Amino acid sequence: MKFAKVLEQTLVEEEIPDDWVEAAIKYKTLKKCINQVVKELSLLGLGQNTLKLILHNDQSVIEVPQEDANASNPAIAHYSLTKKDNNIISTLKISFDYSNEEYTDDHIHELAQEIKTRIEKLLDDDQELTAAKVVELTDADKLVISPQSSHKVEEADETKSDSPKSKRVNLEIVLNSDSKFFSMLNEELESLDAFKKREEDRLMNEVDQVRSSLVTLASPEKYRKGDLYKWREVFRMYLDSEVFFRYNEATSSGSERTADQVKKNLDSFMERAQKSGILTSFRNKKSKLAFNQFAQINTHLLKVLQFQSINSTALRKILKKFDKQTSLGIRNEFPKLISNDHVFMTGASIAQSVCYVIQSSILKLVPQLEDFTCPICLSIAYKPIKLNCGHVFCVRCLVKMKQRSKADCPICRLHNAVLEADGSNLDEKSLVIMKRYFPTEVRMKLKERDQEHYSEFVGQGKCIIM
Repeated sequence: MKFAKVLEQTLVEEEIPDDWVEAAIKYKTLKKCINQVVKELSLLGLGQNTLKLILHNDQSVIEVPQEDANASNPAIAHYSLTKKDNNIISTLKISFDYSNEEYTDDHIHELAQEIKTRIEKLLDDDQELTAAKVVELTDADKLVISPQSSHKVEEADETKSDSPKSKRVNLEIVLNSDSKFFSMLNEELESLDAFKKREEDRLMNEVDQVRSSLVTLASPEKYRKGDLYKWREVFRMYLDSEVFFRYNEATSSGSERTADQVKKNLDSFMERAQKSGILTSFRNKKSKLAFNQFAQINTHLLKVLQFQSINSTALRKILKKFDKQTSLGIRNEFPKLISNDHVFMTGASIAQSVCYVIQSSILKLVPQLEDFTCPICLSIAYKPIKLNCGHVFCVRCLVKMKQRSKADCPICRLHNAVLEADGSNLDEKSLVIMKRYFPTEVRMKLKERDQEHYSEFVGQGKCIIM
């Protein structure tokens, strides 16, 4: 199936909103522009096969210095793109070399005359398709064709010299149809920039609304009657599903999921949430509404990613088609030329921006137990002692390590990290969080500690009655 059809079908199947479709890359229209470029080049005697033979382009650098041109070819073409203000200006330069002894002047004249004759005919016929002015420059060895109105072609003088290296005639041709192509593509990228900014603002507002609701619904002050532990379980499942990124990697573009991966992970999260029964066990009815809003944010963001993905593919394919049909080689150079002007191409992805805000403003409202777990006993690290190396252990495990003469950190082996720890190493900030957000776990930890103290005090032996 051709991509134009795939693009239309995808926009329908993914239920992309109509106002988004208006901002999408007009692939079919751009294809018609490419056909006009091909037609214009053909009328100038520069068909695809001819350009393949004479065009000097390494696909990574558009403009090549004159001295680097292949001297064995009597005609060398260079297609260059430059940017002025917000406009893309293209120029096709053709150089005819008279100095190569392998080719006679007659042969070179034949090539030049064919192109010149075609241009003159087009001008005489008043065709609007192609460039329409040829002027003789003062250096007498360059012909410039630009989109203006005229009916005369001046002969280009040859530079006369005893040195064969100076025998060269240059033509500069500014096409009409490719300028329309680049202008249209640039406008569509501007439309996608505006789309990205608009949808990102909408998503940020939705995130802020959910955050405002959760400040009350997941409040630790009302945990007995509230849904703090329910929301912790919801967010635990969300983090485990790694919908858009791995946990704490939302700032890394390399860890970002594709649209297909996101859809699969999001479906998995929603299925787990439904099967867990949490959605029907919320104590506050507003929690169910907040969950639906949270799910809607993720669905909205998924659609944005799908839309961005299909447009990125459309951009890549239309530039590839331009090169395939014209041999002008702009697939790599055009994105470089305009990348700084379009956030759609170079800015952080919406997923990266929104997911960072979700993690920092929503998920952080309900701390996860894994972030406050002692790596030795695997229960909450109450009271938390932070060693000089930065690793944190509960005070009970630290005491045991000292009793067993374990002086080094059991994680990184920092010398005497355990031995040097004292009351000043108490992590008071984490202690406050544990008391506030993990009251049940703290009570269980204290109960376990008391039981352990009791066992140590009475010993393992049974009471003996004398």
